[in-house]
Amino acid sequence: MQDQENIKNQEEQENQPKEDSGAMTRLQDVFNLSHDQAHPDKIDAVIRANTRVSGTNMWVLMFAIAVASIGLNVNSTAVVIGAMLISPLMGPIVGMGYGLAVGDTALIRQAVRNIIIFVVISLITATLYFLLTPLKEAQSELLARTQPTLWDVLIAFFGGSAGIVALTRKEGGNAIPGVAIATALMPPLCTAGYGLAHGNWHYFLGASYLFAINCVFIAFATLLFSKLLKLPRRGLVTESKRRLQSIIITTIVLAVMIPSGYMASGLVRQEIFNTKANAAIATAQQQEGFFVLRKVLNHRENKVGLIVNGTGNAEKISVLLVKSLNASGVKEPKVNVVYAGGDDAKIEELLANRNNPVQLQNELKEQQAYIDTVLAGKTADTAGADDAAVLKEIKAQYPEAEKIVVGRGLVWEKAQATPVSEQSESGKNTKPGTGEHDDIVVVSLEFKEPLPAKDRERLQAWLNQRYEGKVVRMFVNTQVSDI
Repeated sequence: MQDQENIKNQEEQENQPKEDSGAMTRLQDVFNLSHDQAHPDKIDAVIRANTRVSGTNMWVLMFAIAVASIGLNVNSTAVVIGAMLISPLMGPIVGMGYGLAVGDTALIRQAVRNIIIFVVISLITATLYFLLTPLKEAQSELLARTQPTLWDVLIAFFGGSAGIVALTRKEGGNAIPGVAIATALMPPLCTAGYGLAHGNWHYFLGASYLFAINCVFIAFATLLFSKLLKLPRRGLVTESKRRLQSIIITTIVLAVMIPSGYMASGLVRQEIFNTKANAAIATAQQQEGFFVLRKVLNHRENKVGLIVNGTGNAEKISVLLVKSLNASGVKEPKVNVVYAGGDDAKIEELLANRNNPVQLQNELKEQQAYIDTVLAGKTADTAGADDAAVLKEIKAQYPEAEKIVVGRGLVWEKAQATPVSEQSESGKNTKPGTGEHDDIVVVSLEFKEPLPAKDRERLQAWLNQRYEGKVVRMFVNTQVSDI
């Protein structure tokens, strides 16, 4: 009996290496790229065909750029995605990487030339559109393409890797549309066109850098996987030229990647500081009754600037913020708290350097949070708000306004938009059956640039709360004339 067990154990030990080897073989089969790889000649023909420029490609490119520009202009993600799907930009970039891998200098020159042509046409089309469109404001979809980081490098590299793997399959695949969307070649060019149209070099350079990142790392991924798949060489290149190419490629990759890494580290530091600052502000709000109207955070100088309203003391708020920031590890924090309607000079000083697009978006979110808080009933009753106080508060929220008018008057409306059943609060100020309001509040704001729709909605909601029970009419970018 003992002998049988020994024999069985010996057999299991002998079979174990075979099982391990079989498992490793199955694992290799799962990740094997050669079993469904297309013939090298077919791969070569497909890539060369996509690299060429034709009249059709030019028209498709211009239409795609126009569609992408419109999508960025109206802040429509779906439209931008559609433009990326029809864009022919991916072909020459893949062709450049493939040409480097197989040593075909003619293909490399053709790809580079076509990329330049595509870029020039794209910039001209986007610039013309943004010069002609009446919508001049930079929306969030556009702003997102002005500050590339290391993550954009990773997206371009892995997207390009997926693209070349899909192109080398026998039956193709559905990865190419996804690669086109993920790597986002079109929006940066449109954003660069916006920068040219408005003379904003920050937008132009940031978007151009993002496009360069996408081009370089899609081509680099194509080069690496073409080597990995052992695609045959198509040109005669001497060993010295190969070494020179390697040096040039390495230099370009590092030159593009290093600045993005620096930007990524800055973004991480900014996010860490913003998280600590927001936590400190939330803690201070629990102890001191105030609402944040505007917030300016500067991670480079550890600065927190707030324009606030409500109850509470500015000095106490500052002390609480400094204490919380010190406790969270922020070294030598600088805090500046100003109450709306207070020192206008301090408010203007606080907002003087608000040139960060991401910061502007954060401010809008903060304003929304303030409005939500007000509408939730977490503020004192302000039904009898003083017009002068309201004007000061609006001025604090929108120091960029050219003119602000807050007044009252008699207004007649031919067709009332609000049903009578919904005018329970304002009906007391309306003469029955006439559409005539004898206690209406009129607020007019004039700006050099159009006020975003979200800002208009928030301001309208805030005014409705401040003048609870009264009819409020708000006009933006409209001159209210005397009747």
